[in-house]
Amino acid sequence: MLPEDVYYVSTDEGTPATRSNAWDIGFGLQAVDGLTPSDYAIEQSKEQISGKVSYAEVEHRLREYHSAESEEAEHFEADIVSTRVSSLLQTESFVFAPPMLRQIHRHLFDGVFKNDWVGQWRQVNLTKKEPVLQGDSVSYAPFHLIGEMLDYDFGQEKGRQAKYPQIGRHEIASSAFGFISGVWQIHPFREGNTRTTAVFAILYLRQLGFIIGNEPFASNAQYFRDALVLDNTFDPDFKDPAPLRRFMEKAPFNSPIELENLRDSYFAVQSTQSDPLPEPDPSVDNETSAGIATHELN
Repeated sequence: MLPEDVYYVSTDEGTPATRSNAWDIGFGLQAVDGLTPSDYAIEQSKEQISGKVSYAEVEHRLREYHSAESEEAEHFEADIVSTRVSSLLQTESFVFAPPMLRQIHRHLFDGVFKNDWVGQWRQVNLTKKEPVLQGDSVSYAPFHLIGEMLDYDFGQEKGRQAKYPQIGRHEIASSAFGFISGVWQIHPFREGNTRTTAVFAILYLRQLGFIIGNEPFASNAQYFRDALVLDNTFDPDFKDPAPLRRFMEKAPFNSPIELENLRDSYFAVQSTQSDPLPEPDPSVDNETSAGIATHELN
């Protein structure tokens, strides 16, 4: 029997299984920004998973590698951030408050982004062309309201948490994902919002008692981001909460559903909707043809 009233120091290095899952998530999440890890980082992850080296040693090796291999610069961000995602997912420490978002962002991007971006609410307004919106942008929060909006959203979710013991797991997950989607829409940071939100989401869902495997975030990071875009757009032609609900079924509930490439499917739908009307058949009387066309458009 373990003695009571004893604190144990967490090493935050995890087990081979948790490290393997977390590395998969770390590598996979880089896809949201079109980044890929280097082969060297993948080799080092295997060393760390086996317990031969620590996370700190892996990051030290990666920095030395990139200082000597300038042609691999395109992989630097993915390599360092993947290491830190995996490391952070080993911890059980968590606080449900906006400063947790700052801390996650600082942990992931210190020395990667500009110093005045790291762990700081952005000081500019942003837009970003989204493929699933055919180049339009989600309306992110005005930068001067970020703190207030986060405080409000966290306060609302904290109020809902009081009811969680009385409701089902799907209702809890739905509420949590709605909250997470709202945090992402605020877009509190200059860069790295989706990766920060994803790590926060995993840690929060774990606190709520969900078991989050590696596959949903590791293999569907782009889908996750596109689903957040579709959930948060105000454009009624694109607004669609269903993709995020499907991701919710996949992440905490390990549903066997397939998550399709939303960019392909939404391009197809919009292309069909915007197809021009067919040219009238010259063999048909023009007046009759025009009458049919007018009727169809009414």
